[in-house]
Amino acid sequence: MNRVPVILSFILCMTSIACGPRLHVRHPVAPGDTYYTWVTWYGDEFKGKATASGEPYDPQQFTCAADGFPFGTMLEVSDIDGEATVVVRVTDRPGKNVVDLTPKAFMMLSKEQAGRLRGKITVVGLPGENSLLRRNVAEGPEHFFTVQFGAYSTLEKARAFIDSLGIAGAYIYLEQGDRAIYRVRVGRFADRDSAEKFKAEQAKGHETVVVEVSE
Repeated sequence: MNRVPVILSFILCMTSIACGPRLHVRHPVAPGDTYYTWVTWYGDEFKGKATASGEPYDPQQFTCAADGFPFGTMLEVSDIDGEATVVVRVTDRPGKNVVDLTPKAFMMLSKEQAGRLRGKITVVGLPGENSLLRRNVAEGPEHFFTVQFGAYSTLEKARAFIDSLGIAGAYIYLEQGDRAIYRVRVGRFADRDSAEKFKAEQAKGHETVVVEVSE
C-alpha cells in the first residue's frame, strides 16, 4: 500500500486548519452557541504577563484565549474524542486559529500536555457569570455554605474588589432580578461550622456573612 498520498493528505488537512480563517463567532453571543476548533494550551512562560483583557495570566486559573468572544464569556470546552469537559473564562486572544487553555484547564481534558485535541466549544455563560467555574470541580452536595464579602452593582467594581482582596478562590455570583447584583463570594463548604471557621481565620478586617446556598 502506497502511504505517501495518505501522509500528504494528512499534512494538507493540518495545514488548512492551522492556517484557516479565524473562528467566525456570531453576535450577539448567546448561551448555547456551539463551535468546533482545535484546543491547545499555553504555559508558565507567560505567567504574570498581561493578557489582552488586561488581567495577568495565571496558569492555575480556568481561563482561555479565544477569538471573537467578549472577555468574560464562559465557554464549555469538550474533547470530541473523549468525554471530558471544562468550563473556562475568556481573558485573552490566541496567536493562532485555536482556543488556548491554561495548563490547569487543559489537564481537565487530557493528562498529556503535548500537542492539541479536537474540541467542541459551547457558550454557557455571559460576562459576569463566573460561578459557572464551580462546574470544574467534582460534583458536591447541592446544599452548601459560602462566605460573602460584598455585593456590587457593576462587574467592574466586583472584579476590582477581588483584585484587592488577595484571597484565592474568590468568585463572582451574578444575581439577576430587577437589577443585576454581582456578589463576591469565597468557598463552598459542606457545613456552616466550616464556613464560620474560614470566616474567622481568613476574612479578618472584612465585613462578611455566611450564606446558605441551595442549587
